[in-house]
Amino acid sequence: ERAAQGHGDHVVHKDEIGHLSKMVGNFEVGMEEEDKTAEYSQKRSQILENVKSLRELIKESSSDTEREALERALILEICFMEKVNKEQEEHDHIRATLTIDKSIDVEAQDEE
Repeated sequence: ERAAQGHGDHVVHKDEIGHLSKMVGNFEVGMEEEDKTAEYSQKRSQILENVKSLRELIKESSSDTEREALERALILEICFMEKVNKEQEEHDHIRATLTIDKSIDVEAQDEE
């Protein structure tokens, strides 16, 4: 009846997304954080595989020169693991600081 009286629902255009467009932005931000965390986990996993392999190769080494080279490579892998851990700590600290800052801003707005 409404359509017959010229008061029907308007046609939704392709560029009218509505409230869902804001959800996509928030979702993507969350995904970036998850991707970053997964990236650190993948790096750690690869380093641990390298460490295992190097330890096996050290056991099987046939000369002192070969063993020393493998031990140096092992030390480098351990240093890289420390670097990855430090990067994630800094990332998590920054993320936590931003979360705290946002909650403080919300509390300040609530008080006004």
